[in-house]
Formats: sequence, structure tokens, C-alpha cells
Amino acid sequence: MPIHIVTDSTADIDPARALELGITVVPLFVVFGNESLRDYIDISRRQFFERLGKDPVLPTTSQPSAAMFREAFLQAAERGEDVLCITISSVLSGTINAARAAAENITGIRIELFDSLNAAGGLQFFVEDAARMAAEGATMEEMLSYLGTMRDRTPLFATLPDLSHVQRTGRIGRAAAVLGGLMKIVPILTLDAGAVVSRSQVRTFKRAMETMAELACSEDRGAGMTRFRVIHTQAPELAEQMRERIIERCAGREITVDIVEAGPVIAVHAGAGAIGVVLTNGYPGRSTKALAQH
Repeated sequence: MPIHIVTDSTADIDPARALELGITVVPLFVVFGNESLRDYIDISRRQFFERLGKDPVLPTTSQPSAAMFREAFLQAAERGEDVLCITISSVLSGTINAARAAAENITGIRIELFDSLNAAGGLQFFVEDAARMAAEGATMEEMLSYLGTMRDRTPLFATLPDLSHVQRTGRIGRAAAVLGGLMKIVPILTLDAGAVVSRSQVRTFKRAMETMAELACSEDRGAGMTRFRVIHTQAPELAEQMRERIIERCAGREITVDIVEAGPVIAVHAGAGAIGVVLTNGYPGRSTKALAQH
């Protein structure tokens, strides 16, 4: 039976790209006061930052409803497709719980849920690879096995010019945020078992960028092509600088480096001007040549 890929909007996959790969994206919500806006549907990146700059109410986020995932699953069932649903880290969001509730009592198809323990461009890697594997006729077991291995070799690093957003929304502890502000320390954050933790601390944002490039390139195990993805929130020039740093530091290795702008939900937690880097090694499918062209 064909396998359909479902994910959530924190994967930050462009709608046209999702359509091309045959991926269903279930949106999270950006919440301004009593107004809930669907990520990428009711509010774009540009609209979000315009509103963030003038709205007195600071936004929060909320996960999709079970009904939203259920609709996506039932549409796949009508087409006679099994479902592999890949979500943002369960430590950062309850999104996978909504998907789990939605899968209950749906019969006739197989529905598997996979916790990426990642987010943004990292989650995007998982989803894109799964979609390619599905198109190539991989079995569910092959896909789950690959994603499980990938989960251990897709590190993500990020640095934020302002820790107040990530502290306010509960993704980093208040003590760490206050310490960083008082001592003018810029942390390099990473994901450890799906949770945001501090990997290193430096004195300036420029040094944080340099350290992040060093850390990312040190994680390149050289096993075939390594794919790097630079993630940013309203900081395209910084993202390009990071891309150049990675290319320079990884000179002589087989790599690709692309740039992705995070969407509204991720930006609620990161604020403007954040930079992240995620990387992963290899690809198990048959179309490695085609993959390298994307």
C-alpha cells in the first residue's frame, strides 16, 4: 500500500514544495491574545513580523487539534494510503499527542507516528527524506528504521540575539536566560533528546556564529554527502554569512548548504535575528544523484 507523509508546520516546508513532494502539512497556531491564526495559512512570515513589531500583545503558540490530524489521516485512507506522520520534538510541543488521538479508531490503513526530536530545518530533513523514500517504494519498516538512525545523526545548533522569547515561551529556563542577559553571554543552543539546552557560551554574537560553524563542521562525519541547512528568522544576510562560514570550514568535503527561513511558529520562540544550523549525513534511497540536485 502506498505511504503518505504527514507533518506539522514547524517543518517550515514551503507549500509549493510540500505539494511537489506529496506531503500534507497540518498547521500549528500563532496566538495573539484571543486570536488563533494557522501557521502559514492565516499568517505569513511577513505578516507575523509586522504584527510582532506593533502589537502590544506578545504571541504564543498552540498545537493543532486532533480533528485537524484526523482529517489528514482520513483523506489518506480514502485514497487507500497508509500514513507516516512525522512531528516536531515531543519535548517542545504536544503536537504528536494530537496526532496520536486522531489516529485512534481509524481502521483500514496503517498509521505510524514518528517523533523527530527535532524542529524547523531538522524536521524538514526527516520529512523530505521520508517523502522521497515513499516515492521510491520503500516499506514502512525501511522508513522507520532509517528515520530512527537519522534521529541520532541530525544535530541542530542555534544562537539567538535575545533570549527573552525562548525563555518566555518555556523552551529554556529562566535562570539561563537571566544569566545570559546579565553577563552578556551569548549561548549556542542545541537539542539534547529533543530538549533545548546550552552547548556553549561566548561573549559576542559574532563569536557565536563562528563557534556554531565550528561545531556544525565538527559533526560532519564524512560518510558520503553531508547536507547542511541554515535556518534564520528575518536575518537573510546573517544566514548567508553562516553559509559562507560552513563552506569555508568544510572545504574539501562533499557537502550541500541551503538556507531556510523559519515560519511564524518557530519565530514566536526564537524572535527576530536568530540563526540555526542543522546537518545530516547520507541518504538511503536509490535517488542519491537526484537528491544532490535539490
